[in-house]
Amino acid sequence: MDTTTSFYDHATLLFPNADESSRVKFYQLMLTLEKFARPSLQFQYYLSFFGIVLTVLHLIVLTRKAMMMSSIITIMIGIGICDLIAMISTIESSGMFFDEEGTDCTPPVTLLSYKIFWVFVVIRDFVRRSSTWLGVMMALVRFMVIKFGTSMRFQKFSKPISGFFVIWGCFILSSGLSLIYYFRYDIIEKGVWQPMSYCKDIPLASRYTVYTQRRSELYTSNNEIFGKTYMLVNGIVSKIIPCILLPILTFILVLELRRAEAIRKSSNFSKRISSEKTTGLVIFMAVSFFVLELPIGISWVFQVSYTDFGFLYLATYVSHMCNSIFIINATTHSVVCFLMSSQYRVTVAALLRLKNDQSTLVNSTQLSKVGK
Repeated sequence: MDTTTSFYDHATLLFPNADESSRVKFYQLMLTLEKFARPSLQFQYYLSFFGIVLTVLHLIVLTRKAMMMSSIITIMIGIGICDLIAMISTIESSGMFFDEEGTDCTPPVTLLSYKIFWVFVVIRDFVRRSSTWLGVMMALVRFMVIKFGTSMRFQKFSKPISGFFVIWGCFILSSGLSLIYYFRYDIIEKGVWQPMSYCKDIPLASRYTVYTQRRSELYTSNNEIFGKTYMLVNGIVSKIIPCILLPILTFILVLELRRAEAIRKSSNFSKRISSEKTTGLVIFMAVSFFVLELPIGISWVFQVSYTDFGFLYLATYVSHMCNSIFIINATTHSVVCFLMSSQYRVTVAALLRLKNDQSTLVNSTQLSKVGK
């Protein structure tokens, strides 16, 4: 009976504005997602170490002179940098989501640690948004290169320098939204922690302040008008718009690739294969970003209409699970590039000194130029 009462009390506390039946369903859903979210934090924590190694090697390959032949490669470097920073932020922040209040014999985190944790959460928000928009821009640039590649006006979009402008544009857009996100919560004192009587590795007289987060006055004042507006704008700009554009760009890329294939039937075979694989790589990246970001975008926009604190937990747990998929996806970027790009493989071989035939590298460089 006590367990049942506690269950309904928690459901009412977290979802007070929902009717009795709905709040129970929402609370059950939250508990189910929590079961998956907790192990996902540990999974992404350890996977991030492996991902950092692969991503660093991936960036080393992409930044070789032999690879720096198009804006697509430059944008992929930007995505790789975002992946790397996101993994570092994941390692720094994963342990805090559930253990900030400490355990029976482990003290809670300090105020400084809590502030550092929040900074890394905001940094990860920044690079995730930037990475998503870089995926959109990569698909858009690839379409423009295929569609208008013969026009002198549009040829500049295939140059590596154009990719750098795209990266900085995405970073500037994302930084503004993340700066506002930083002020979403205030770190406040929640209570005092003391060890349980059976603890042996810490003095039983120890006392530590427990800190937690509370939505800031900026976000909650005036009937939460600012907070709701920001969540709506952030969800639309960061997730919904990219998730609308990505499938559209993927579809028109496929159509344009077929059209270009028909035109190139009389062209060099290797040229055709190079172009197809470059476009295929862009399509793969676009689809993966779409699958990752859509659930988070829906949950963010959902919070605009449903402001109960329980919905914040639901969105957080969804974000944790999607972040695990993000880490998997980011870790595999180097593998995908290796499988789909002959020039990438040749550059790796040259770095590892597995091949001494310099003509192979020259030929591959020439293929990349004609495959833009």
